[in-house]
Amino acid sequence: MHASFFRLDDRPIIEEALRYLPGGVIATMGHNVPIPPNSILTRGEGAYLYNAEGDKFLDVILGSASLILGHCPPAVVEAVRSQMDQGTTFAAPSAPAIELAGMLVEACPCADKVRFTNAGTESVLLALRLVRVHTGREKILKFEGAYHGFADELLFHTNYGSPADWPDSGPPVADTPGIPKAMADLVVVAPYNHIDRTREIIEAHHSELAAIFVEPVMRGIASTPGFLEAVAELAAQYHIPLVFDEVITGFRLAYGGAQEYYGITPDLAVYGKGLGAGYCIGAVGGSEEIMSHLDPASPDGQRIYALGSFHGNPLSAAAAVANLRVLQEPGTCERLNDYGNRLRDGLAGLFEKYGLTAQMSGAGSLVEFFFMDEPVTDYRSSRRSNQRIKDLLGGQLPRHGVYGGGGRFTSSIYHGEDELTLMLDAVDASLRTLQEAGDLS
Repeated sequence: MHASFFRLDDRPIIEEALRYLPGGVIATMGHNVPIPPNSILTRGEGAYLYNAEGDKFLDVILGSASLILGHCPPAVVEAVRSQMDQGTTFAAPSAPAIELAGMLVEACPCADKVRFTNAGTESVLLALRLVRVHTGREKILKFEGAYHGFADELLFHTNYGSPADWPDSGPPVADTPGIPKAMADLVVVAPYNHIDRTREIIEAHHSELAAIFVEPVMRGIASTPGFLEAVAELAAQYHIPLVFDEVITGFRLAYGGAQEYYGITPDLAVYGKGLGAGYCIGAVGGSEEIMSHLDPASPDGQRIYALGSFHGNPLSAAAAVANLRVLQEPGTCERLNDYGNRLRDGLAGLFEKYGLTAQMSGAGSLVEFFFMDEPVTDYRSSRRSNQRIKDLLGGQLPRHGVYGGGGRFTSSIYHGEDELTLMLDAVDASLRTLQEAGDLS
């Protein structure tokens, strides 16, 4: 029999996590990671996290790049508290959602209209339905290593899969059991940053393609100069809708996202985590022509079903409005990018100091690196990185007050000079420990 009132106050919280959550965790990767968490996070403030034992950590993960304003930003907290007194969800348009829609149309070059969802994955699902009804085609082109959420349709050849398991020809391989085999017939995969091969694939399948989905910065791997422009030209040439996955790059690289940063306007863009400042929200923005399929007055056969009880809820919308108001202040995104570039340079210097050959990647405040001799241009080449050293570095960093693994570091507006020094000192100390233990060879 379950108790009527459940408290964790006097119980070992890790044991309770293992008792009630599969594996004691809230996420399951495609590979086997059986180790339960050794600490439970209880509070975040600005650039820092605190665990149940009261330890303080510099956060360089930030909710998987969700928290551009850091933890508990005052403007967002105040907006949410104010809205809570007025209602949390109406399943109908609200003033905060309408204001947010206007801000998104103004900020995002591709957006004439927007529709809200609860998360990035939901945004991708809605975008898939939009492009399929708009084109009358079903197949989607994605890039090797790109992750577009955990929906069945695009969980193929992501960064959670292994190139060793991917065939050189034939249908792509799903990265998890449980995906219907028929889904593989709806996905075409191209190598990121390889425009000649991508052109060949698009030319071979253009009459079947409903859209091209691309992450402008793919899992921390920067696009090479001219690649995104060439993909956009091919999409326009063959009248294939181009969809930018801006779940991570949106409002971080620039206020107008990767579209503004790279100067390329897609047909649709999907948003998620970076929009809500820690609250559940997603959005799809696009041209009037494509978004018209969401208009209830559109003709039968052209109108799609899209409904969610919490879509555009005023609580998340209020948080997002407050988030964007801060991010649109002059210089905010530039400061984020400057911090990221300085961190990237500082890390490169430390790797050289310890005799590690590293390829630095990412863009702006998305900082990634790979321990290898050759340049990293795509996911297959990134897999040749020395992951062992990355894992060892990630294991050492918490000992020096940093919460984050061995790569793809992000930052918030609260990451300043003190945080940059702390981060570089922690990496320096971690590498020194590994060197003294003979683990860097």
